[in-house]
Amino acid sequence: MSPLAQALSAALIHFVWQGAFVGVLLWVALAALRNRSATTRYAISCAALAVLVVMPMATGAAFVLRAVPVDVRALSMATGLRTLVAPQPMLPIWINPEAPSAPWLAQLQVWALPIWSMGVLLFSVRLAWGCAHAFALGRRSDPADEPILAIVRAVGRRMGIGRPVRVLISALSDGPSVIGWLRPVILLPPAAAMGLTPQQLEAVLAHELAHIRRWDYLVNVFQVVAETVFFYHPAVWWTSSRIRLERELCCDDLAVRSCGDPLCYARALTTLEKKRVSTPALALAAAGGPLLYRIQRLLGVSTRGYGPSRWPVVLALCVVLACAALNVSWTRLLAQAGADLPQFEVASVKPNTRNDGFITVGSRGGQYTALGVSMRTLIRLAYQVQEFQIIGGPGWLDSDRFDIIAKDESSASGRFATEQAPSRSSLMIRSLLADRFKLIVHKETRDMPVYALVLARSDGRLGPHLRQTSVDCAALAAARGRGGAAPSPAPRADGIVCGTSVGPGVILAGGQSMARLATEFSNLTNTGMSLNRIVVDRTGLSGNFDAELRFTPERIPSFGPADSVNAVPGVQPIDPNGASLFTAVQEQLGLKLEAQRGPVDVLVIDRVEPPGED
Repeated sequence: MSPLAQALSAALIHFVWQGAFVGVLLWVALAALRNRSATTRYAISCAALAVLVVMPMATGAAFVLRAVPVDVRALSMATGLRTLVAPQPMLPIWINPEAPSAPWLAQLQVWALPIWSMGVLLFSVRLAWGCAHAFALGRRSDPADEPILAIVRAVGRRMGIGRPVRVLISALSDGPSVIGWLRPVILLPPAAAMGLTPQQLEAVLAHELAHIRRWDYLVNVFQVVAETVFFYHPAVWWTSSRIRLERELCCDDLAVRSCGDPLCYARALTTLEKKRVSTPALALAAAGGPLLYRIQRLLGVSTRGYGPSRWPVVLALCVVLACAALNVSWTRLLAQAGADLPQFEVASVKPNTRNDGFITVGSRGGQYTALGVSMRTLIRLAYQVQEFQIIGGPGWLDSDRFDIIAKDESSASGRFATEQAPSRSSLMIRSLLADRFKLIVHKETRDMPVYALVLARSDGRLGPHLRQTSVDCAALAAARGRGGAAPSPAPRADGIVCGTSVGPGVILAGGQSMARLATEFSNLTNTGMSLNRIVVDRTGLSGNFDAELRFTPERIPSFGPADSVNAVPGVQPIDPNGASLFTAVQEQLGLKLEAQRGPVDVLVIDRVEPPGED
């Protein structure tokens, strides 16, 4: 699914609860304004329909305006920033994917756009039939006699209508109606012209002229288009029906003020209704709307008011609450959509010609450096995903290497990464990839193998190398990002004060949650292991922990000379006869990795190009 299709599908799905919410607000407003003028209620109803039309467009635009429609979480920043120089297998890739939506929601998003397109096509047939019928009515009609034209001119002058209005007698029309916007035409059936008294005919014509004066035909066309595009939402149809009712009441009021006899007008409506069968959707008819209520209103008879039942409102509120519970993250997406992604002030991208197998990734003093990295590695860094989560792309994504040097003087004041949003550095890399590599991606959810991190012991006891701590690195990072004076945790012997370090055969963590620790097991894909799975936390443990895990990876990387090992922070010689990862997790941490299946977010590459010259 392309990014545009994904944005449209998301907008259509979000419109289910958005439209229900607008419908509830309109119901409350109409109830509060039931004793006010029909003009006020009509304006409120038209505004509600405009909001219903604009809201999904704004939602879709919000998703499209995002540089890439991918929503992933990032790891909290470590206490200090340092440049990592290491062989390729040691590159740490931080990952914390957003909890995926329910599978049925993912399937709904896949089918939402095709089903909507088919529905729009079918309802467009209704729209085309209405246009053809309205055109046929005007073409197969005869001009009205001069007495009728004289009434129209006289009433039009009283109502302040300066445009010329044609009057046609149509045997195909079942009742008086108005067709056209710039060149309006009043259609009268022969029965209306001959079956009404001159006073009644004047009142009926005054009603049709009121439609012309108020430009109601244009609004009616907008309603029919809205009903066609958003055919699947009851709130659109209900709002449109309220507009038609209030419109008839507004024109009734104008007609009565013009002719001055509500009883005569009420009798004319009754006579017309007896002769009326149907009217095309694009025609405005004098007898439209609930006739009994209109006649009671004209005669001043006390009535409870014409309004909908409370049960649809209760149902709409339930829909709003249910959809809001399933889509609590949408507000964060909309809040971020209007803001452009931060960009490096200056960036240099050149092919790497060293071919020494070493890469350098780091940030210091406002300068970001990535040397000897592949395009796939850059994508992993930008979107905090693992290699198996990146789908598609040409072969040069892995074979070609690049050297990137970029400057961001404002990086010191940029926000830290949190569990809900990527870091400033990740967002700037995304901007760089979109600009220089023309990268376009989108997110999908697929059912894939996963590992569940669970407790290994029935009594819930933890292993000797897993200890709960009061340090909260995420809170400290957030405080530093806001410019606060956050105290530094006490130093530890292994050097991991607050954060994580992942390397071949080792995971060191300080002040991290179980969910964060689970993501580090996913990172082992790049440290001599071949898990190739997302690891999810299902331990049920809350709080933060210090952890030290040492194991023998499946592939022990070779670092070359001994001094190169000491140059890599946190790297110690690996015991080839040590415990495997699965055994070490149980013995040292008191946890266990269970093979399961579950929904996993993947990043699908839609477009990517080799970078041009600087």
